[in-house]
Amino acid sequence: MKRATRPAALIALIYLVIGSGWILFSDLALERMVDDPELINKLQTFKGWFYVGLTALLLYVIVAKALSYIERINQRDPLTGLFRPYLFTHYLQDLLVSSHSNNQQVMLVCLDIDGFKEANNRLGYAGGDALLRRLAAALKRQYHAEDLIARLGTDQFALAIVAERHQTDIEQQAVALHLLFADVVREFELKLSCSIGVALFPRDGQTAQELLFAAQSALKEAKRSGQGMIRQFNQALSESEQERQALVRDLRQVIANDQLSLVYQPQFSIADGGLTGCEVLVRWQCPKRGAVGPDVFIPLAESNNLISGITAFVVRQANKELVESGMLGDTIRRVSVNISAQEFNSEKLMSSLLTMLHQSPQLYPYLQLEITETAALSDLSASVRLLTRLRELGLKFSIDDFGTGYSSLAMLKNLPIDEIKIDRDFIHDLLDQPRVRAIVEAVATMARTLEISVVAEGVETQEQLEQIRFCGCHEVQGYLTARPMEIDQLTDFVRNQWSSVSVVQPVNQ
Repeated sequence: MKRATRPAALIALIYLVIGSGWILFSDLALERMVDDPELINKLQTFKGWFYVGLTALLLYVIVAKALSYIERINQRDPLTGLFRPYLFTHYLQDLLVSSHSNNQQVMLVCLDIDGFKEANNRLGYAGGDALLRRLAAALKRQYHAEDLIARLGTDQFALAIVAERHQTDIEQQAVALHLLFADVVREFELKLSCSIGVALFPRDGQTAQELLFAAQSALKEAKRSGQGMIRQFNQALSESEQERQALVRDLRQVIANDQLSLVYQPQFSIADGGLTGCEVLVRWQCPKRGAVGPDVFIPLAESNNLISGITAFVVRQANKELVESGMLGDTIRRVSVNISAQEFNSEKLMSSLLTMLHQSPQLYPYLQLEITETAALSDLSASVRLLTRLRELGLKFSIDDFGTGYSSLAMLKNLPIDEIKIDRDFIHDLLDQPRVRAIVEAVATMARTLEISVVAEGVETQEQLEQIRFCGCHEVQGYLTARPMEIDQLTDFVRNQWSSVSVVQPVNQ
């Protein structure tokens, strides 16, 4: 902002100096140069009009330059020189009208860089900007001047081309874009891909807005399918996207109104069957749809920046319910809450957690944050720094789905964690695959040496329980011991149904 105001301030200062000098000294100078009083009066009148005209001209130049700049930045993205969304939509509509008159198809392609945020963190903002500029330049070289190219968002681009002009089908165009993108990122020594969504005029939309909606719907489906995917729009996809957007609207409302609910799944010591803690899980009972599973609404929340609201609700509500039940700090001395990968990698995590802890003081000493292995491994050194700072606040940490990543041993060595949870897929394969059993046993042995607790999750049979005890796991969580339950059920379970003997029976090996 300071750099932008310096030219204006300099112009104003120069104008004030010249104007002040003109007012103070021009009359004196005029009287010295001219003796005739009548001529002096005429010159003074001319001088006044000259000053007014000069001022008007100066204002016109300044305003014209400002308006030109505003118009330019409204039309073109200053970083890439490509069209901005508004002007792109305007010209796209013109292109559709002319193509309709000429009986031509228009192909609209939306391209999004997969994992750009991580790449931007690795390259730095200057490097990320250079990547975007290079991609924009490559797109402009590849396509005709008549084709429309825009930057729709941070890492999202759009390309509108008349299909007949290029004499290629959709698949060929998409593959060509993938190859172009690969050439660009190769210069930056990055392993990045791009997702592509495609829509055709007039098949998928009659107006620019309809066609853009169709292409972006296809792009979203491509990103949901994995990295580097290509998807074409179809009507079923439109209906699916509309349902998805309705679901997002409803989810936004229930988060704002605290209409989600919690269930608690107890965890038990394998050694003596004692209750060691519980994991808090969130549920959504929708009046229109019935129960909406976490596997559906959690990804929706992550992709629409709603996940932090869910986490805040979970911590706040768990604090309220456990305090009112009288079990917090007495029977339940550890409460695990999941932190999503998106939250963990967010710059706002520290401030969000401080706010949550301030609002939930009773839960604070017993709170344990569960982080997925994938999130922790995305940038191991950054994860170490973050967890070290959070540990200074007195927080404890658990690594969820341990064993699904590629550097689990590096994680054990470097991260300041208190607990790891063996992924349920490992538990499922324990009985049939000796190698899996050997891996679990080795992990448990190393964790014990590092004073890290090992929880086996997803235990459903007595045979699995026997195996995890033999492998050296410390705790168990699963349907065999207790299903997730609401707070009233948990209170009844702890006070009336549960006993350490009935939950985990020691088994002789």
